[in-house]
Amino acid sequence: MLALDQSNLPLRIGSIAAISIYTAVFLLLLGILLLRFLRLNKDRRRHAVTETWRPLLAQCVIEVPDTLPPLTTRDHLVLLYLWNHCYESIRGEARTNLKELARRTGTDRFAKELLHARLLRRRLLAIVTLGHLQERSVWNDLAAMLQADNAFVSLVAAKALLHIDAKEAIPLLVPIISRRNDWSPLKVVGIFEPAGADIAAEAIAKAACEATPVIGARLIRHLAATQSQHALPPLRALLQQGTPSDDVLAACLFLFGECSDPRDVATIRAHLSYPTWFVRLQAASALGKVGVEEDEARLIALLDDEHWWVRYRAAEALSNLPWMTTERLTGLCSGLTTIEAQEHLLPFIAQLNVKAYRPAPTIPP
Repeated sequence: MLALDQSNLPLRIGSIAAISIYTAVFLLLLGILLLRFLRLNKDRRRHAVTETWRPLLAQCVIEVPDTLPPLTTRDHLVLLYLWNHCYESIRGEARTNLKELARRTGTDRFAKELLHARLLRRRLLAIVTLGHLQERSVWNDLAAMLQADNAFVSLVAAKALLHIDAKEAIPLLVPIISRRNDWSPLKVVGIFEPAGADIAAEAIAKAACEATPVIGARLIRHLAATQSQHALPPLRALLQQGTPSDDVLAACLFLFGECSDPRDVATIRAHLSYPTWFVRLQAASALGKVGVEEDEARLIALLDDEHWWVRYRAAEALSNLPWMTTERLTGLCSGLTTIEAQEHLLPFIAQLNVKAYRPAPTIPP
C-alpha cells in the first residue's frame, strides 16, 4: 500500500504544477485584459476632453468663451497639457485670454495643488503651468526647487521663475548655475529664452565667471548660441582681473572669435604664443575670424608651431580670412621654408579651388 502511494506521488505533483501554471497564465491574461480596458477607457476620456476643449482654447485667440464646461480632476489634468501646448504655440494678446480662461476654470488653484504631488510628471506639469500663469504666490516654492536633487525639476523651476519675473530671477539663478554640475549648458541657454538672448548671455557669462573652471568653460562655449555681445564685458573683465585657468581662457578666445568684435583682437593676438597649446589653437582660430591683413604674418608664424593641431588651425584660419584667394594662399604656401608648413596649407588651397570653380546650379526651364 505504501509503495502504491509513493508511485502516485510524482503524478500528483505534476497535476498540481500543471494546475498552478494554467492558473497563473489565466490570471496573467486577465490582468492584461484589465490593463487594456483601463487604457482604452483612459484614451476615450482623454479624446473626449480634447474634442471639447480644443475649440474653446482656439477661440481664446479672439476672446474668452462665455460658458465653459465643468471639469473633473482627471479631465483637468488633460486640460493642463492642452492649455500649456496652446500657450507655447501663440504670442501676444491671445496669451492674456488663455490666462483668463485658466483662472475661470480654477487652473491656477489646481496647479498649486499638483505642485507637491507624488508623481513627478504631475509636479513638472504644475511647475510649467504656474510659470506660464506668472503665479507670483508660488515664488518661494519654485525658488526652493532650484536645489532639488532631480536636475530636470530644478531646470523647469528655473524657467518658470524666469517667466514670472526675469529680472528678479537672474540673481537667484547665477550662483545656482555656477554650482550645479548636472545642468547641461545647452539646457541653461534654453531656460533663459523667456528673458531674451541679451539678458541670457549676460547672466550666463556672470555665472561662468563665478563657476569652477570646468563648468565655467562649458558655459562660455555655449554662449555662442545666444549670438549676443552682452556676454563679452564680464569675460573681458575676468581676463583683466587675473590669469584664469587654461580651459576658461581657451573658451573665452573661442567666444571672441564667434562674436567677432574688433575690440578683442588685441587680446587674441596676445595669446598666440601662450605656453598651453590648446590656448594657442583657439587664438589662431579666432584670429582667422576677426584678424586684419597684418595678421597674416602672425598666422604664418604659427605654421611652424611644435603642436600639429595648432599648425592645422593656423592654416585653416589663413584660408578663412575674408580677402584670401587661391592665388594669394598659393603664393604664401610657396614662400614657406618648411615642408610641414606647406603640407598644412595644401588641403585648404584645394578647398578654395573647389569653391572658386564650383559650377552654378542650373535653373530648370
